[in-house]
Amino acid sequence: MVAVGLTGGIGAGKSTALRFLAESGALALSADEVVHRLYARDDVKQTLLGYFGPEVLDSCGEVARRRLAEAVRGRPDRLAWLEALTHPLVGEEISRFIRQAPAGSVVVCEVPLLFEAGMEHYFDLVVTIEAGGEKRRGRSVHDFDAGMFGELEALQASSERRVAGSDVAFFNDGDVERLRAFVSQAYERARLMSMGAP
Repeated sequence: MVAVGLTGGIGAGKSTALRFLAESGALALSADEVVHRLYARDDVKQTLLGYFGPEVLDSCGEVARRRLAEAVRGRPDRLAWLEALTHPLVGEEISRFIRQAPAGSVVVCEVPLLFEAGMEHYFDLVVTIEAGGEKRRGRSVHDFDAGMFGELEALQASSERRVAGSDVAFFNDGDVERLRAFVSQAYERARLMSMGAP
């Protein structure tokens, strides 16, 4: 089994790369999906409610990620508290997912804050997907205004930091078929590693 950590900037194409890797045969996990599930847990919801108050809940009493983002916006103390709560829990889920993978499999975890959360050690191969700022803003599936996009981007490791810390970097400034071709090569590299190839 080989574990691949997939990271990159906002709107760089990580989620698309994860989907292509899953289509190639990888066991895929998204840290964002893990966070969604965590926020639905009663213990986590009550902890968030106790710290932030009802402002972070929607009309159904569920954690609203957009409201939570607004609650920490411009408040580094609140953000640090939230990360101290969620990063270890996300790490536990990623570790469990990797441990439970069958022998010989390729496991890929998309972790936007991989370096910021110190999760590099979970992975045998780290891949980052990068792209220019304008490309990423145009592609971003998130409905952020320019100010929010800039603030969130500032919270992430720089592109240079991600590239320096990764085993493989791909600059996704072309079309989707170039990304698909890169993913195919990356998957083959991971598959060979899972069979013991150097």
